[in-house]
Amino acid sequence: MELIDLIDRDWNSYERKRFVKDDTKAQTDDFDPESFKHDGFDDREKYLKTYVPALADPERLRTELNDFTPPRVTAINDSPYQALVIRYGILRQLIQQPDYNMEKGDLLDAVQDWQRSFIEKYDEESFDDTDDLLHLSQAAVDYQNQVDDSELHMVYSYFELHNRAQESKHEYYTWLDFFRRLSSIGRFPKVSRSDSPEHALDTIEKGLWSLQEQALVYEVNGEHTKELVGIPEDYIEVVRDWLYYEMSEENLLAMLETLDVFDQQSVLIEARERFGVEGKNYGKNENRRENIAQAGIYPSELLKEVVDKDELKNIVDQYGLDAHKQKTDEMVSAIIEYFEQSQKSVEEGEPAVDLYLGAYEEIADGAVNQVPPQLQDLVDADNAEEKLDILFEDATGEIFREAFNLEGVNQLGQQATGMVADGEIEQGGKWLLWDNKRRRNKFKLGSDTRSKIKSYIDTKSKQHDVEWFLIIAPDFTDQAETNAMKLEMQIGTDIRLVRASDLKELALLWQEEYANPERELPLSVFYGSDVFDVSAAAGLLEVEFS
Repeated sequence: MELIDLIDRDWNSYERKRFVKDDTKAQTDDFDPESFKHDGFDDREKYLKTYVPALADPERLRTELNDFTPPRVTAINDSPYQALVIRYGILRQLIQQPDYNMEKGDLLDAVQDWQRSFIEKYDEESFDDTDDLLHLSQAAVDYQNQVDDSELHMVYSYFELHNRAQESKHEYYTWLDFFRRLSSIGRFPKVSRSDSPEHALDTIEKGLWSLQEQALVYEVNGEHTKELVGIPEDYIEVVRDWLYYEMSEENLLAMLETLDVFDQQSVLIEARERFGVEGKNYGKNENRRENIAQAGIYPSELLKEVVDKDELKNIVDQYGLDAHKQKTDEMVSAIIEYFEQSQKSVEEGEPAVDLYLGAYEEIADGAVNQVPPQLQDLVDADNAEEKLDILFEDATGEIFREAFNLEGVNQLGQQATGMVADGEIEQGGKWLLWDNKRRRNKFKLGSDTRSKIKSYIDTKSKQHDVEWFLIIAPDFTDQAETNAMKLEMQIGTDIRLVRASDLKELALLWQEEYANPERELPLSVFYGSDVFDVSAAAGLLEVEFS
């Protein structure tokens, strides 16, 4: 969520106070929300022109992130090291989310689980006695038996000196490396449910408050929750740099398993040698990929060092990524962003509609010839093109069923024989047929297609009243509109041209404004035989449900 969008969100008043103008920490229970109204939010122009640029200034963000003074809530613990660990854990969890936000309860649990897994993962055998950062970590602890803010500044300065001397980011030291060493000597802060569940989560929550106090994260009321915590998108690059984060290990492995170039043994061996990857592979590429992912190699360096530019161009083309193909950095960034932000999954038995909506325009685009990785397991077919055709039909059916809550949806294309449309919907005795058209270019609605559509409608009309025929494609030519009108005049059924992007927009509008378990989308929004207009449909819905 962008900073400028926050002004229009449903905030708890005390979170408004913390986000922009809190000078001292006040616990929620002690604060009267009605006693405070901030002019930064009340005065829209002032907020947009004064507060947003100031809050988003990279220097402000870096200063706040590198200030190791512990939060002012005394109950959190006076340890600046524990405060740093909690802050790092919170931002690390949020940066991995597709929208950079999580529900508060889930976030607190995730940070606690991260800390506990860290404690379990490292011990005194994890690092060699000659490891310089291990010695620095031990020295930091030895002084007064705690890691103070002065020692954190010392470690941070050492990081900067060390990293400037390295040629590869893979050799950089980060806070994560420091945490690993301290965990190996038993000094990673322990926040465990088994000790005191309420105190543990309360400690993490107060760390979250400190981030809100410095306007580094926001908390707003979401559609389904009153405690949605996130990082403003204006901050993302600075937070990524501070975390030295590009992609989670899980998503890096998914990228390695998905891209054809990492099926080549020579490429995997080159990566192993270039980055000093260890671990036994037993001659299997699967193990080589896992070793690379576990080694903490930065995806940007991996792609630049072992994948040639022509192969990067192929990947950009295959997934329809928005990147200049003469600029390696831009292509690499687009690939990383795609695989990092697309790794959502569907729980077994749960509807896949949100996943389909997120990738709907990609699925419809004939220029995309690789299945988005998050959809790989949703369909079984022999090749990518066939998979994408099936996905387009399945996604459309799922949107009609789950997003629009239409009960009378029946997909026909994959299981039917003979001349049939891809799907049909019945509502109040009237029928809608639809056909999906994946295309690289604008759809023309030529004579052959018109003949098939007439056949579909004639066959169905022998039994039912067909009111609408939808053609869903990435885009349409001007001639397609003319041809749709001609076909309507010929057969008396509305031939509605629907862009995939517009069907997605309508679905999001319906979900946000009108969705109700007892309510279906009225198919009457599709009346007409030109290109579907979302704004006109929105007006009809407003009239019907006002």
